[in-house]
Amino acid sequence: MRYNSVLSPYMYAYIKEKEAIGHTATQTKWFFHELDIYFQQNSLTSTQITKEMYDGWYEWASVNRKRTTIHTKVLMMTAFLKYMCTVGNDCYIPYPHKNPSSDFIPYVFSHEEMEKVFKECDKLRITSQYHSHTILMVLPSLIRLLYSTGLRINEALNIRNRDIHFEKHFIVVDSLKNHIQRLVPINDSLEIVLRQYISYRNRLSIPDITAPNSYLFVSGTGKRVGSSTVSRWFHKIIINAGIPYIGNHDGPRVHDLRHTACVHTMVNMVRNGMDIYCTLPILATFMGHKNPINTEHYLRLTQSMYPDLISKFPDVTSSMYKDMCRTKTFNIIQE
Repeated sequence: MRYNSVLSPYMYAYIKEKEAIGHTATQTKWFFHELDIYFQQNSLTSTQITKEMYDGWYEWASVNRKRTTIHTKVLMMTAFLKYMCTVGNDCYIPYPHKNPSSDFIPYVFSHEEMEKVFKECDKLRITSQYHSHTILMVLPSLIRLLYSTGLRINEALNIRNRDIHFEKHFIVVDSLKNHIQRLVPINDSLEIVLRQYISYRNRLSIPDITAPNSYLFVSGTGKRVGSSTVSRWFHKIIINAGIPYIGNHDGPRVHDLRHTACVHTMVNMVRNGMDIYCTLPILATFMGHKNPINTEHYLRLTQSMYPDLISKFPDVTSSMYKDMCRTKTFNIIQE
């Protein structure tokens, strides 16, 4: 695996040391792959990693990860930072993170809340107070894309012009998480929104903005939009929409749009007469899950929000109640 950021020499040396003592370092190599991408995308050129740089990476790594996954990555990052210090780089070492519980339940927006989010996105206006790097033009279409398709935020931000196929009604998506490529359908309303965004984006005086290899979502300077920037704006949007913000990584987060998309899609299919068991393989494909078992988690979320709907399937609810008795549960949302 090739690395190209300023950290690449240290990454190779670190891997070599781990392999010398018998470790395969496979997980470390993939972790470095993502860290390398982050450093390149954010034009970071210093090998002395400050707290500010670490916090930026942490926010970027957190937006599309489970708590347990984030914890693992923090441990790997901490070990690498300690190594960097031993070879002469003055790097920030974070305090040890408590191992999170695995019963975390994500926030699921109601349909009414999603309407409020869309309205707040549409109210955003670019004025003289915003610098040229602003992403305000991107947000209305990006938020709708995330809700309509259930994409992870970085999957959406990595979409390039060549990946959009309006004539065939799909987007080609590469997943950094599962290392797979899949086709994501575009419905008629989403196509209208994306075409409108592209028409405005193409008016920017930026070379090659329409080139096949250029990113779909760009700032006012033509640069790829960063996930941490989207997270900051999404926080402002939900506050303006009157949706309570829990904080402390409990959201609501941009990634919760993915959970919301899955739950709403499942409910829609069941209400249209589909057996709930038949929805799982469809949703697994929709979400880009390698293992359909990962999709079964959404049955519990759906049960919490739509008990009357799911109660029509007694085999499902009885097994869920047994499982829920073994875990801490709480209301996801108040409608």
